[in-house]
Amino acid sequence: MDAVVEWQSQASSKPTSEEPAETKRPSCRNIDDLIALVRANEDSIFSHAHEREIDPLTLRSQLLLHLPRLVTADYFPDEHDIRREVIAASDFLEERQRPHAEWLKQPERSIALSDLEFVPLETKTAKIYHECFHYVGSYRAGQHFAFRDRDSGRVVCIGSVANFDLKHAEEKIAPHVDPKSVLVLSRFFAFRWAPQNTFSHFHGKLRLQLIQDFDTKLMFSFINPNLGFNGRSHQGAAHWVPFAREAATRYMYLDRRYRPMRFFVNNYGTSDATELKKKLGPSFEVSTMDLDPMLLLAIPLQRRARKAIPAKPYLFERPVL
Repeated sequence: MDAVVEWQSQASSKPTSEEPAETKRPSCRNIDDLIALVRANEDSIFSHAHEREIDPLTLRSQLLLHLPRLVTADYFPDEHDIRREVIAASDFLEERQRPHAEWLKQPERSIALSDLEFVPLETKTAKIYHECFHYVGSYRAGQHFAFRDRDSGRVVCIGSVANFDLKHAEEKIAPHVDPKSVLVLSRFFAFRWAPQNTFSHFHGKLRLQLIQDFDTKLMFSFINPNLGFNGRSHQGAAHWVPFAREAATRYMYLDRRYRPMRFFVNNYGTSDATELKKKLGPSFEVSTMDLDPMLLLAIPLQRRARKAIPAKPYLFERPVL
């Protein structure tokens, strides 16, 4: 979901000088080690993003989406893989962000929260942010909103909500909340020059808008800890709470590019990896390393919806569609 910066600190583990250069790293290394590897190279990653005039945090997230593809039973990515994937991801992002490079530049005048107005965003513009700036890199239909600087008209951040389609969660909330009154916060992106606390301020405005226009009673949002996100901005001032953890996460790739599950469902009719392999052949890949469960957060927007929040988060299996 979120491009908000919530990077978790991880200890970096490096081979000793006695380790032979050709030794492959053991397969027991996990996603925390992969995050640590990226963190150890963060300065050069951000420097490269600056040189290419692309968003550094989108580049970092793209790396962590694509590096699991390289993990096998007897190999773990190293700094050479990092450099190669940085170039590949940068080429991809530069092509998408180049037409909108001015949006990334620091404003001449500092922008404060009090300078922002909450406005709806048309689909055509939201599509640009979803596909070019958000780390997922794909558009998701829904209602779109933005914070815009009143003086310059520059968009500071965007956020979108989609219809509730989490069938595996529907039976849990149905006794308390009509699923038609539930929405999913599906995309959020803020430029690096956005004022501090932009997300919580945006979320407050969004809640009021959804209650007023759609009578929304409950909202969900996914957090992906495998990208280093910890949900702190959600669970702090915005008051989201854990609803469930979704296990069995796997990343899927087409022509070596990460694609979300909905891409395959919308374009090929399924997210079943076996069926997709039959249809797409060697151009389709699935990550094999164990990933941490996705975190599904919820926030009740009306009092009755509080009953839908479990005392202990549910554990779901990622559904196959």
